[in-house]
Amino acid sequence: MSTKSRPTLQRMLDEPVSYLLWPRAALMQLAHPAIAPTEVESGAYGNRGAHRWRATIEYLRLVASDDDESVRLLIREVNRIHASVRQPVDHDVDRPRRPAFDSANQGWVAATWLHSLIDAYRLMISDIDDDVLDQLVVDFERVGGLLQMTVDEWPQDYAAFLRYIEAGERTFPARLPRSDSRDAPERLLPGDVAAQVFSTYSLPFRYVRMAPTVRLLTWGAAGPQVREVYGVEWSQEHQQLFDKRVRRWRRRMAWWPGVWRRRNGRKQRRRSAERLREHQTLAYTEVKAIERRRSRTKEDA
Repeated sequence: MSTKSRPTLQRMLDEPVSYLLWPRAALMQLAHPAIAPTEVESGAYGNRGAHRWRATIEYLRLVASDDDESVRLLIREVNRIHASVRQPVDHDVDRPRRPAFDSANQGWVAATWLHSLIDAYRLMISDIDDDVLDQLVVDFERVGGLLQMTVDEWPQDYAAFLRYIEAGERTFPARLPRSDSRDAPERLLPGDVAAQVFSTYSLPFRYVRMAPTVRLLTWGAAGPQVREVYGVEWSQEHQQLFDKRVRRWRRRMAWWPGVWRRRNGRKQRRRSAERLREHQTLAYTEVKAIERRRSRTKEDA
């Protein structure tokens, strides 16, 4: 009997392990030479990494749903945020001035999300049937298409998708540059921003204790090429610890019925849709500020 599963994209995104996709995807995006400059300018992973992490998952869950009205409102907010993203002053003139609307860049961003999501699911829950992998690639075309990607450029099956990922990884530098003690304190390079991906500064306190595990699982799943780009040493002891953690998480996921595992993902998707309808004229950061003020008022009452 096959142990492979046949999940839909929405079910995969509702799984708690879907949160593991963001750190690895962020590292793959920072390693891409066309995307790294603007991520350095606007990434700010150190002080708002948790916000970007949560917002990415919310975006993916809403886009994978059938709620077209919520998706319309979401895309309006995402486009407003992306409109402010520009290439640095010393940018390459051959690259687009507004990179967040560039089809090739958004295609790579969408690909890193899907690649990381599939690997996290296969690692922590179960393998996936080949025909389902092909369908997941087709379904994810909607994610990139709503981000200004030209859908004709998107792979149409999993084998083509893997070739797309391999082609992108061939553009990675041998080593991502980092600033040193001789550089000005305000100077940031891609390697510096990547070091902030696992920063606990912006994480809610209850999640801080999970940071070492997330870092281990991310680097383990990233593979030798990505680790080499970031100069991460990966010993046999690291691999053994990684395998041990994966087995533990896989047993936990198997013990936990899927309908219960995914209930928080479903609730978060409904809350995000309600928030968009209520605050459709506000930016996401403004919405979160209002919610924090309300929370503090309740605590003080």
